[in-house]
Amino acid sequence: MDAWGSAFQSGYASALLQVVFDRFATFAWKEISLIWGVDDELRKLQRTFLKIQAVVDRVEASNMRFFNSSGNRAWQMWVEDLKKLSYDADDLLDKITLDLTSFSANRSLDAHHNNQVQVRDMLLSSFQVNLPKKISEIQNKLEGLAREMDSVLMNDLVKLGSHDIATTRLPHGSTFSETSSFLDDELVIGREHDKGVIKKLLLDDNGLGRKNVSVIPIVGMCGIGKTTLTQVLYNDIDVRKNFELRMWISVCVDFDVVKITKAIIESATQKPSKLSKLDPLQVKLQHILGGKRFFLVLDDLWDEKRGDWEILSSPFRFGSKGSKVIVTTRSTIASSIVGSVPSHRVEFLSDENCWELIQKVVFANQSAEMNEGLGFIGRNIAKKCKGLPLVAKILGGVMQFEINEKAWDCILKSELWELPLGDNVFPALSLSYHFLPSDLQKCFAYCSIFPRDHEFEMDDLVRRWMAEGFIRPVGEKRLEDIGRDYFKGLLFRSFFQISQNNGDGKFVFKMHHLIHTIAQLVSTDICFRVENGMLHCYPLFRHVRHMSLHLRQHDELNAFHGNKRLRTLQVSCENNSPMCQIPADLFLKLQFLRVLDLSHIGLSEVAESIDNLNHLRYLNLSENRIQKLPESLSNILALQTLGLRNCHDLLELPRNFKNLRNLRHLDLNIKGQHRLMPSGVGMLTGLQNLEAFIVGKNEGYGIEELKNMNFLQGSICIQNLENVPGLKEAEEAMLDKKLLLLRLELEWSEGAGSGEEILGGLKPPENLRELVIINYSGSSFPGWLSDSRCKLSSIYLQGIKNCYVLPSLRQLPCLTVLHIEDMFEPSSADQFFHGFDDNIGFPLLESLTFSSMPNWMGWNGLNTNDMPCLRDLTIEDCPVLISLPALCSLHSLRNLDISRCPELQSLPELPVSLMTLVILECPILENRCKVEEGEDWRKIRTITHVEINYKKLSGDL
Repeated sequence: MDAWGSAFQSGYASALLQVVFDRFATFAWKEISLIWGVDDELRKLQRTFLKIQAVVDRVEASNMRFFNSSGNRAWQMWVEDLKKLSYDADDLLDKITLDLTSFSANRSLDAHHNNQVQVRDMLLSSFQVNLPKKISEIQNKLEGLAREMDSVLMNDLVKLGSHDIATTRLPHGSTFSETSSFLDDELVIGREHDKGVIKKLLLDDNGLGRKNVSVIPIVGMCGIGKTTLTQVLYNDIDVRKNFELRMWISVCVDFDVVKITKAIIESATQKPSKLSKLDPLQVKLQHILGGKRFFLVLDDLWDEKRGDWEILSSPFRFGSKGSKVIVTTRSTIASSIVGSVPSHRVEFLSDENCWELIQKVVFANQSAEMNEGLGFIGRNIAKKCKGLPLVAKILGGVMQFEINEKAWDCILKSELWELPLGDNVFPALSLSYHFLPSDLQKCFAYCSIFPRDHEFEMDDLVRRWMAEGFIRPVGEKRLEDIGRDYFKGLLFRSFFQISQNNGDGKFVFKMHHLIHTIAQLVSTDICFRVENGMLHCYPLFRHVRHMSLHLRQHDELNAFHGNKRLRTLQVSCENNSPMCQIPADLFLKLQFLRVLDLSHIGLSEVAESIDNLNHLRYLNLSENRIQKLPESLSNILALQTLGLRNCHDLLELPRNFKNLRNLRHLDLNIKGQHRLMPSGVGMLTGLQNLEAFIVGKNEGYGIEELKNMNFLQGSICIQNLENVPGLKEAEEAMLDKKLLLLRLELEWSEGAGSGEEILGGLKPPENLRELVIINYSGSSFPGWLSDSRCKLSSIYLQGIKNCYVLPSLRQLPCLTVLHIEDMFEPSSADQFFHGFDDNIGFPLLESLTFSSMPNWMGWNGLNTNDMPCLRDLTIEDCPVLISLPALCSLHSLRNLDISRCPELQSLPELPVSLMTLVILECPILENRCKVEEGEDWRKIRTITHVEINYKKLSGDL
C-alpha cells in the first residue's frame, strides 16, 4: 500500500503546484513592486516552483517505477515536504493579495480618514519588513528540495534504463488487464434484468434508429460488472445466432485508432494482420464488415474525444441493418459521444446478491455446512462490498482460505485497504483517478474530509472548492460555472453518485466507499477526520490542512489550537448535542482558515475575534441558536459564502454588513424578516443569492439598491412594494438586467394601494421562467406580462382584488403552469382566455388552477383548439360558480379536481383522455354522479379513477 499511497499523492502534489502557479499568474506585479518592493524575490520563488514541477513531471512520466525503487521512501518524504511548502507559499501569496486588495479598496478614502490610513500604513510596513525574509525561507527550502529530487531521480532512472521511461504516466502496477469474451457463468449474480433489457436491443433486427449500426453504451464505475454483463450477452445462444460475425476488443486507456482497428480485423478473421497504416486497415475492415450483420464489443473505453470516435467508427456503417456495437465505459461523457441509444447504467448489487456471490467463491459451488454465527458474519462482510461484484469476488477469495468465525470476524473489522485487495481493486480504481485532469484531482481529494456516506449538494461543494482556490479562472466564465463543470466531470466519471432528490428539485450526492478510500489515500497528511474517539491520533497529523472534527466532548476542540496552518475546519457534535460556543482564542490561532463549517452544533455565540480569520472565504453557521453576529464579521473582506440558513433566533445582521464586498452567496431566511434585511445591500454587487429584498422607506433599504446587483440568480422575492415611491424608483431597480434570475416574486402588503406604476417599472428579464404576483391592487396589468417574446413557463397570481382589465395570456409561447388565486372581480378571469384570432391559445399549458374565487359565476372564453397540452385542471373554493364550459376538446386532460364549489350545477362534457376525477364538497355534483342513476353518470362511467368525498366509486369503472 505504501507504493500506492506514494503514487496517488504524487498526483495530488502536482495538482497543488498548479494552485500556486495560478496565484502567480493573477498577481498585480506592478502594484506589488510599488508597495512592497519584493517582486524580484517573488519571481525567483516562481522560477523555483517551475523547477520543482519539471522534476515532478519527469517522475510521473517514468511510469511510476520510482516508487518501487530504492528512492521510494525518499520520494514519500519529498512529496510531504513539497505539499507543506506549497501550502506555505500559497498562504503567503494569499496574504499579499488580500493586503493589496485592502490597500486598493481604502485608497480612495485616504483624504477623509487620515488617522485610519496612518494605522493601516503602520501595519503594512510591519508586514513588509518580514516579507522578504519569509519569501527567501520558502525559496531556499524549495531549491534544496529540487536539487535532492533531481539528483536521486536521475540516478534511479539511469539504473532503470531509458526504455522504462514511458509516456503514459501510469502508476506502477496499473498494467492494463486485457479482457476476453470468455467467462465463468457460475459467478454471474443479480444481472437478469440488465441482461433482458440489453438483449432485447441486441435482437432488434430493424436497428435502433435510421442507421444500419446501433451503438449501445453500458456505463458504471470500476468493479460494477460491466464487462461480466457484456460477456454474458456475448455468449448468449440467441445473441450468437443473431449475428454473422462477432468481435471482442479490450480498448483500455491507450486509445489508438490504428491499434484498435487492427485488433478488430484480427478478431474478425482470427488471423494476424501485417497492415500498419490507418487507411489500408479501414479499407480492409470495410471489406470484412460489408453486408454482414455484426456484433462488436469495445470493452473499457476511456477516450472522450468525439473526433477519435468518428474516425474509428467510420467503417462500421458498411455493416448490414441490425448490426450492433456495445461499448463499456466508466465515463458518461464517453457514452454520450458514442451512443445511438440512451446509456444503460449498471447499478450496484444488493447485499444479498453480494453474499450469494461470496458464497459461490468461498465454497466453489460445493454444498457446505454453515453455522448461524458464520452466516451472520458473512452477511455483514457482504455489506462491505457496497454493491460491487469485483470486491465480493476478491473478499470471497480471501475468506475461502480460513472458513471460521475468528478469521471472518477479523476480515469484517478490517478496513478494505488493510486486506489483500490492492493488487486487484486499487490498480483498477487508480486508473480513474490518475487520468483525471489535475484540477479535478485536487477537488476530488478534498472530499475525503467528509465522513463515509456523507451526502452533499453540488453548489455547496463548489463554493468550498472556490474558497480553497481550487478552481482555475477561464476567461469571463464565472467560477461557480467552472466549478459545476468540475463537479459534473467527477460525476460523469463515477466518482460521485446521485443519492437522492432532496424534495426541492436539487439532488444530493455521495461517494461509494471504495471511491472514498481512494480519496483518503490521495489526501493522507493533508486531510484528516477525527471521529469515534480518534483524538489521540491527531499528533501524528499535526501538519494537515483540512480537518473534519466530530466532537464527543466540547473541550476536545482545544487540542487543535497548535495547527496554525489549518485551512479547513468542519465541526460536528455527537448526537447533535449543543456546543453553545467556540473557545474564544480559536480564531486567534487558526488565522489561515479559508473554510469554517460550524453548522448544526447548537452554537449560541460567535466571538468578536472572528475577524482575525482574514483569509476566510466560506463560513457556515446554519442551523444554530445564534441571536447576534459580532460586528467584526464585517471586517472579513475575503468572505465569499455566508451560511445562516434556519438560524431562527437571529435578530439582526452587523451594521456594516455592506462592507463584505466579495460576498457572492448569502444563505439566509430573509423572507418576511424585516430585521434581517441588511442596509446598503446594493454595495454587494457580486452577490448571487438573495432570498428576499424587503423594501423600506429609510436610506439603504430602497428598491434602487438592486440597481447594480446584476449577478443575482435563481429566485428572489421583493416584498413591501408599497414602499416604492413611484415609477422612477421602480425602474431604477433595473430588474430587466438581472439575466440570471429564473424566479421572481413581487409582493405588496395586504390592503396596500394601487401599485400600477410600480408594477409597470418592474419589468423582469425576458428569460425569466417563473413569475409570482401577490396582493396587487391595480386596476390593470402592464403590457410586458403578455409580451409574446417572454419565456415565462409559470405564472402565479394571488390576491388580485381590484383588477378590471387583464392582459390575455393565451399567446405566451412557453407557459406550462397558470395558477389564479383569490381574485375578486368576477369577470376578470375570463379575460385571460379571450382570443381574437384563430391561433391556438396556451399552446404548451399543462396545469391550470382556479382557487378562492368568491365572485366567479362562470368560465367563458375557452376556444375549441385551446390548451392542447393541458393535463391537470383544478377548480377549488369557488362558492358561486354555476357552470363550466365543455372540456371535451381538451384531448390531453388526465386529471380533473373540483372541490368546494357548492353551486356548480352539472359536470361539463369530458374528454375521453380523462383518467382521474376528484369531487369534494360539491353536493349537487355528488347527486348527479350517483352510480347508474345520476344524470352525469354517463359522463364519468369510463373514467379509471373517480373519487367523491374521499370515496372511490364502483360500477363499470
